[in-house]
Amino acid sequence: MIINQWYLACVLDELNHQNPLKKKICGEEIVIFKTKSGEVGALENRCCHRNVNLSLGYVQDENIKCGYHGWEYNCDGKCVLIPSLPDDERIPSSARIKKYTVEVKYKSVWVWIGDEEKTDHTLIPPMHEMDEYPMVYNYHFLNADLQLVAESLFDAYHINHVHRNSIKGMMGALKDERMDFNVHVSENSITGSYFRDNDRSLFEKVYFGFNKKVETHFGFWFPNISKLDIRFKKRHMVIYEHYYQVDENTVSMCQITLWKNILDLFPPFAKWFMLRKSLAIVSEDIEFLENNKKVKEETGKKDLLIKSDEVTFEFLKLWKRKTMPHESLVEREN
Repeated sequence: MIINQWYLACVLDELNHQNPLKKKICGEEIVIFKTKSGEVGALENRCCHRNVNLSLGYVQDENIKCGYHGWEYNCDGKCVLIPSLPDDERIPSSARIKKYTVEVKYKSVWVWIGDEEKTDHTLIPPMHEMDEYPMVYNYHFLNADLQLVAESLFDAYHINHVHRNSIKGMMGALKDERMDFNVHVSENSITGSYFRDNDRSLFEKVYFGFNKKVETHFGFWFPNISKLDIRFKKRHMVIYEHYYQVDENTVSMCQITLWKNILDLFPPFAKWFMLRKSLAIVSEDIEFLENNKKVKEETGKKDLLIKSDEVTFEFLKLWKRKTMPHESLVEREN
């Protein structure tokens, strides 16, 4: 489990003023709720009275109420009401549960997993499209390798093959399947760009433009955010993927698709179309991501990378640098 990181727990639209949301992030059971005044809280998903999940309860004004005996907790994890407690008795000081640090940003709820004193707000990358563009999102749970899930979105070479029936020419094509990548690596991220050929149908060219190349940008922010950014002449589409380890065998992945000036005269149809496309694309990816883990576990074989996998090489170097102990890295380099 990769801790001391921000994880996107949910999109803000998923929360209402009554029903809490249950999440499991990096093995930790969490309940997320929104109070009547709009404050968002994240607590361990447990009532300290009889140890049942708080997610079975509901939100009562500024608190979350346990559905078993009605104990109420505020956003700091402190029990503030016990209905059965006599008037002359105080709530025990031990009646408190773990609170998680929360950041509401880009219309999403981020939860810090790890040591609270190490909280670093700069680790949430800029994602301004989520504040400005229409969007659709969907969640998936995979029996796959987290590292490969992280790389999948910006792996340019798989699109022509895995998504040959769903994407087709919409995002442009890699005709010769050999790309010139412009890659920038920083301490916590990889960003870059390349061009696809404008290999679309006549209808798509009329709508998206007749320019010969499609400008494509990508990004990865360790350990849980990938981005694909397709820039047409007058239109723009961005895909974010947020992922994390749920437990030892399961990865949660949320794909968020955003757009500007695409089907903007028909917003309901645009959302339906984008969600339909997104679900089709993700289902195609999942088949290969889960198969990769299965085959590796059965055979013990490692990936064979070649020179054109230059973005993968940079990604793997960053991943190893961030996940391997410093001593192990020194030994490998020597």
